[in-house]
Amino acid sequence: MNELKCTQMKKLLIASGCSFTDEKFVSALHPEMECNWSKWPEILAKKLDMDFINLGQNGAGNEYIYSTLLEEILKQKDKREIGLVIPAWTQCQRKDWQELKSFKWRMRRFDLDGDVFGWLKRTLRYMISLQLICENLNVPLKQFQMISLYDGWISGLGKTDAEVFANKNNPEFVMRYKYPGLTPDLDRKACQQIMIDYEPYINVKDFIGWPLVSEIGGFHIEEKTLQLKEKKYPENYHLNYQSDLLVSKLDVHPNGKGHEKIAEFLYDRLD
Repeated sequence: MNELKCTQMKKLLIASGCSFTDEKFVSALHPEMECNWSKWPEILAKKLDMDFINLGQNGAGNEYIYSTLLEEILKQKDKREIGLVIPAWTQCQRKDWQELKSFKWRMRRFDLDGDVFGWLKRTLRYMISLQLICENLNVPLKQFQMISLYDGWISGLGKTDAEVFANKNNPEFVMRYKYPGLTPDLDRKACQQIMIDYEPYINVKDFIGWPLVSEIGGFHIEEKTLQLKEKKYPENYHLNYQSDLLVSKLDVHPNGKGHEKIAEFLYDRLD
């Protein structure tokens, strides 16, 4: 987690997210690579002439994103003028918890309890709660979904970069886990209906890409900035990306140019 980047009393941008936001991102597929390019919160803050705090952390889930933003808002609201709070929401199946003594955050790629419907509703509650808090404190908020909210789980969760790296010479390695549900198409439609049911409680004007799913008229940021318009390769999803915006052809995290693309896309959609 970085500290404030400037000493001037500009307005403050506070961002949180997962590995697509993490300022200290290290590629598990290319551990020798320097990834110290500016990340999208820093680039966006410069465009807005703001200072920034980047709370993003590799592997983080939506509880981490919500909690770190809430705590930072409470910490800063009487010290600085907050110009923008901007969560980059991640996959709903991820599990976060904070240790009692150290207050250190721990993450798991998927919750061992529940199912995709409950995980989705949990994330929607975080989104609505953060919205209500910011409205109550008169703090500007813009929300967006960075990567697929639930479809990555239903389509079969991709193996971690570390797993891919460890099996780079294994011809039998399978890139994705199998979705544990029995009816993925029906489950996907049920999740779409949940999104529709929660829409009356969402400030759509301040949620970029709502309702977040292309089948019902929304989008997440990754598909609008890093991915190709036509996705032709469901089995080898790496081929669906613009390779010049990625860490590598295998590591689909944004490189410096990719972060600039994300920041520019967001900037163009701020009121």
